[in-house]
Amino acid sequence: MSVVKRVRLKGARQVGLMLAGLLVAGLAAVSGTALASSGSVSSTAAMTGMAQTMSASMHGQTGFTNGWYDGHTVRFFYSKNYFCQTPPASGASSKCEAGADYTQTPASNFDPLYVVVPLGFTPPKGTLQCPVAGHCIDHPGTIDLSAVLGSGTSNLALPAHSHIVATNNSGQSEWWNVDVVGVKSLSAWYKIVGAKSDGELQYLQHHDPSDVTGNITTNLFLYFSVLH
Repeated sequence: MSVVKRVRLKGARQVGLMLAGLLVAGLAAVSGTALASSGSVSSTAAMTGMAQTMSASMHGQTGFTNGWYDGHTVRFFYSKNYFCQTPPASGASSKCEAGADYTQTPASNFDPLYVVVPLGFTPPKGTLQCPVAGHCIDHPGTIDLSAVLGSGTSNLALPAHSHIVATNNSGQSEWWNVDVVGVKSLSAWYKIVGAKSDGELQYLQHHDPSDVTGNITTNLFLYFSVLH
């Protein structure tokens, strides 16, 4: 098992929740950006960006997205559908909630998955591993953001985003708990894209908090293996 298995640090999670409020300003400016509806991006672009090959299974679908690990672009192979269990309360059709921690888990061991979301700008499509809001292999189509943004945002499309992991779990499939990180400038986004590592993400969170939020907790889990 990985030496960086998830250990919940209560203080760190509380900091993430306080920083969740920083998303409000960024999301208020995203009309027509990567966080907007998927109408501006064709389904062909979505399939190209996610590089998915999918087939039906009892657990949802199987397929791939890209991800970033230890300075490299890697492949995530998904073989089960997402897991979101209430409580916390969620108004989303998926039962997924951002800004509130999970109370139930699909497994006793899991690792963090950092989902980086551009706020208020549109990055190049090639830097988004799930480029169409609400459409990505074995991800939920919707999420409740009301704990972050307030009323009227309880059933929004899951934002366009990219992924960072801190371990490859020796290539073995496992559950990953999602922490959302908002990126509020293109320059910070390019730093993350260039470094492709959790170390750079954490550095920017500590040294450039005006451009990169802290971790925003969710009750969302994804299931995949990390392949080179």
